[in-house]
Amino acid sequence: MGRLSIVIPALNEENFIPHLLQSLAQQTKQDFEVVVVDGRSTDKTVEIARSFSSKLPELKVIVSHKAGLPLQRNLGARAASGEWLVFVDADSVLLPYFIERLEHFIEEHKPTLFTSWFRPDSEDSGDAFFTLISDLFVEGSIIFNRPIAPGPLTVVKREVFELVGGYNESLTFGEDYDFTQRINAQGIPLHILRETLFVLSLRRVRKQGKLRFALLYAKAALKVLLTKRNLNSVPTYVMGGHLYDSSTDVFTDQQPVNEQQ
Repeated sequence: MGRLSIVIPALNEENFIPHLLQSLAQQTKQDFEVVVVDGRSTDKTVEIARSFSSKLPELKVIVSHKAGLPLQRNLGARAASGEWLVFVDADSVLLPYFIERLEHFIEEHKPTLFTSWFRPDSEDSGDAFFTLISDLFVEGSIIFNRPIAPGPLTVVKREVFELVGGYNESLTFGEDYDFTQRINAQGIPLHILRETLFVLSLRRVRKQGKLRFALLYAKAALKVLLTKRNLNSVPTYVMGGHLYDSSTDVFTDQQPVNEQQ
């Protein structure tokens, strides 16, 4: 199989990105590169990312001319050298066998686009239920022929990424659904690696409230189900670690990097 390139878009993520990069440094297999694409952060995100160059010898840190999630993902893909592109959000943490299991899945099942299950960044039962529903949502998207490879973790073969022209940089919401649909239109299915391989930050959910967050996604899901089109923008939905105060910064209190399940 080809080599993996981990692409991480970031904006003001000094409190979160160290946990993600440390989890990459602790992988059981180390044959991969990391590309951090910063969106002109005003904090120490770039400085912190570059400080991991000794732990992650094949680390590239580039700065975009402006912030934008799909733009930064595309820039990272262009800077990457791997045959496989692994898009990961800066506030996630990868379990130690993440790379190993991705490679095994690719060799065993020969997918060209896939994602995996995840777990929340806390032991709260409500958070666990929320992530279970999220995993089931992705499963259901395939059943209803509305597949979505979630933004927090999408693994795609480079040739497929280039076939559809990458992410749509004009979108500020739903770019992951749009990306998956354009791939699906080429007759390429979305696969799911049914193992929990990463820890997802629920900081956005905590900030907005579970009900409000659920209603937003229910509205988006209904539109997708009826029209196959997603919401193109949500004014309150913007990227950046500066949007979250310390009370939502769960990873500063917990260190899930070495956990396995």
